[in-house]
Amino acid sequence: MNRITHHALYGAALLLLSTSASAQWTLRAGATHIAPHSSATDAVGPLLPGPPSGISIDVKDRATVFFSVAYGLNTHMELELAMGYPPTHDVNAKIASFLPPSIQAFDGQRVARVRQLAPTLFFNYKFGEATSQWRPFVGLGVNYTNFDKRTSTAANNALNGGPTDLRLSDSWGLAAQAGLSYRIDDHWSIMGSIATARVKTRLTTSTAGVRRNIDIRFHPVVLTLAASYSF
Repeated sequence: MNRITHHALYGAALLLLSTSASAQWTLRAGATHIAPHSSATDAVGPLLPGPPSGISIDVKDRATVFFSVAYGLNTHMELELAMGYPPTHDVNAKIASFLPPSIQAFDGQRVARVRQLAPTLFFNYKFGEATSQWRPFVGLGVNYTNFDKRTSTAANNALNGGPTDLRLSDSWGLAAQAGLSYRIDDHWSIMGSIATARVKTRLTTSTAGVRRNIDIRFHPVVLTLAASYSF
């Protein structure tokens, strides 16, 4: 999936959100913490030990700015396009203990930095009435994740035997969230939520024409606190 597809998701969502002039709009902005909870296979490819190779990776947590736009279909239902400033995650090496000390020395070292774009379109159901001070909500939707910037570190280049190019495949998957909003007045409220999505990708490294692969699954926990303005 390329950048054109990424822009198409935004365009389709915004077109869907603009189908009625009578609905209430809500803008949200705040902070979000992303815990990827990644699980990765061992690297496979030429010039590796094994199988298993004993060489894998771990993607680290990151915090970033959150923002979303929501369109109220009625008192209880809304569509929300959740986005945020694209975070850049550190990626650390996981090296098995049975490998030689020269390779074990890379264990825990940062081997890459990867930026992700992950817009998510939710269909939310809000409990209670529009005038309720506290309103729980739940949402189901679809997530698209694109890894648009990838940097191999000096440690990774040394582990792979030279300058290394990184590629990660795009991901589409189901997403879900649950949260609670507190109404301050007719326009302002505060919202907290927890969300997750099904995200999987294949990491392909290329070093002097030698390609190696790692399959990665994410089970993210995304915690968000935001201020909301409705109009």
